[in-house]
Amino acid sequence: MRLFLMLWLLFAFPAYADFDSGLKAYNDGDYETAFKEWQTAADQGNIEAQRNLGHLYRWGKGVQQDLTQAAFWYYTAAKGGSDSAQYNLGVMYLRGEGIPRNEEEGVLWLERAAEQNNREAVERLAHLKTETDFELPAEEELFRPVKSAKKGALPGKMTTVSKKEPPLYAHLASYFDQETLEKGWKKLKAAYPELAKFKTLETRVSLQKGRYIRLYIKGKPEEIRKTCDSLNAKKQYCLISYP
Repeated sequence: MRLFLMLWLLFAFPAYADFDSGLKAYNDGDYETAFKEWQTAADQGNIEAQRNLGHLYRWGKGVQQDLTQAAFWYYTAAKGGSDSAQYNLGVMYLRGEGIPRNEEEGVLWLERAAEQNNREAVERLAHLKTETDFELPAEEELFRPVKSAKKGALPGKMTTVSKKEPPLYAHLASYFDQETLEKGWKKLKAAYPELAKFKTLETRVSLQKGRYIRLYIKGKPEEIRKTCDSLNAKKQYCLISYP
């Protein structure tokens, strides 16, 4: 009976079986096997495995270090509700580690982790100003005096500042040359028609591996987030970040 139950659990919950196998391999120091097991579990939607892939890519254990991949898997797990992934993704945004530095996104993910009582996120937010040189707006900065009194208004009356919401960017892919980028963009639009409505931005980057071009889309924050969520659900890379 016990054997039957174990076999049933193994086939009914393969993602958890792969995760546990990966955990055992990691504790044994076999990081390559841990990576393979967690990759399988992550592809099946196991949030803990997705978070742990972020760790392995970030530290270069069992796989070549790749901070961009680390950010991708943290992002995937963070969307699934992992407070640890939310915290690590927030830190990577604040540091510009593997992804362009984006203090606003960093704070957003730290706050989400803190809402789940993640101790590290709570402490990082408490010391954010000294650790990242990123100052949250003071309360008085949300208001300003009226420069000229309008009819019926008192001189010096305080009024809220109207701020236009800035666009949000998402990294779709990287290419080695312009021709490949243009072909790649056409393929992406053909596969995912919802991308056609967005404007694109290209940035050229030089690294030790060579020079390449990053392709971004930009648009209203809610549309970019919705599109990225949809693409990631289809196993298509899309990472919210700033050029």
